[in-house]
Amino acid sequence: MYYQLNKENLSHQIAQTIEEMILGQEIQIGERLPGEIDLANRFGASRNVVREALTMLRERGLVNIRSGSGTFVTQVHPQILGEVVTRMAVIGSVSVNEIFEIRMALEVRACGLAALNGTPEEKAKLQSIVENMKNNYRQPDKWNEYDRKFHSHLSKMTNNSLFPAMIIPLISLIFPNSETNHASFSEEAIWRGLEQHNGILKTVLDGDRKLAEDAMATHLQTYLEDIISFS
Repeated sequence: MYYQLNKENLSHQIAQTIEEMILGQEIQIGERLPGEIDLANRFGASRNVVREALTMLRERGLVNIRSGSGTFVTQVHPQILGEVVTRMAVIGSVSVNEIFEIRMALEVRACGLAALNGTPEEKAKLQSIVENMKNNYRQPDKWNEYDRKFHSHLSKMTNNSLFPAMIIPLISLIFPNSETNHASFSEEAIWRGLEQHNGILKTVLDGDRKLAEDAMATHLQTYLEDIISFS
C-alpha cells in the first residue's frame, strides 16, 4: 500500500499514520514494521524522514527499534491513549464540543464506578477537595486547581487505570483557558458549579451509581454551556 501525504511536516504525518494503524490494530503488538527503504517508497519520502518518524514513534512508546533487527510494535500503555488525544487537540483537529462528548462518555461512567469502588479514604479525599473548592471559589487559579483534582481523583477511584489515562489529558485540554473562563463566569454560574460538585460528591459518598452518573452528566452539560456562553 502506498500513501499520499503533504510534503510539509512529512515525518510527523508518517508517524501519525503509523500510530493510527497501531492503535487501530492494523499492525499487531510484536509485529515488525517494514524496513526504512520500504517505508520510504510507500510514503514517497527519504530514509532520513522515515527515520525521524520512527524515532517519534519510539519516543511515544509505540515501537522498539532494535539495531540490526528492525522496528517492532510494543505493548500500548494506557497513558499513550491520552497523549494521542492531546496531540490531536494541539494540532486543532478536536473542538471543545468533541472534547466534552468524550468526557461525557468517559466521566459519567467513571463517576458511577467511583461511587461503587471508591474506598472510604478516597471518598474522604474527594470531600476535602470539594471543601477547598468552596473556600476558594473567588480565586480562579485555586478553584481550577481543585476542580482539576476533583475530576482526576474521581477517575482514579474507578479502580480501572484506563479511565485516568484517558480522562486526565482531556481535563488538561480544557483547563489551560479555564482561568479566563472562570473569571468571566457569573457568580450564579460559579455557585451552580459548586452545588453540582457537592451533588456529585453526595451521590459518590452514598455509593449510588445511577445518581452519580446522572449528576456528572448534568454537570458536564452545564459546564459546556457555560463555557460557550461566557467565552
